Amino acid sequence: MRTYQDQFAYRQAFHDLVRIEQFADPFAVTLTLRQGLNGSGGMQGQFKRIERYDAEQNFRHFTNLLNRQVYGHAAERYGKRVQVVPVLEGGTSTRYHYHAIIDCPRPELHFEFPAMIRSCWLRTPWGYDQIDIQSSCDEGWTNYISKFRSKVEYDMSFDWTNCHLD
Repeated sequence: MRTYQDQFAYRQAFHDLVRIEQFADPFAVTLTLRQGLNGSGGMQGQFKRIERYDAEQNFRHFTNLLNRQVYGHAAERYGKRVQVVPVLEGGTSTRYHYHAIIDCPRPELHFEFPAMIRSCWLRTPWGYDQIDIQSSCDEGWTNYISKFRSKVEYDMSFDWTNCHLD
């Protein structure tokens, strides 16, 4: 178990690393996950409850879809990727959900970017239709996504495997 001082130091390190001014057009995004799936993975008629690994894998699939939609073949050929900082919350008494900063890389996409995010999220197996996308992302959002409550293990809530910063 981490001490409060450890968590506070981790939160400060997060704020030192993630600064809103490093994004071109950041969106504040909340993406909710299904609690379970029926008959998933060849388990006909069985219910599979979501686990942390499923959530992380689903978010990776989402970002791959979004990168392909934004950059086309350049996403695969040249590794072009949208900047994203995901934080996973929930799991014990609340539904798993991601809070994220997702950067719209080109000004001409600003108005269609929320629809792109929604479409890509709903194409994932665990994507649930409770989605909130705000274009006015600021330091208040980084404070909110790094809050202490709603996180089972504070430092493990930051999904660094799916994070991409330039």
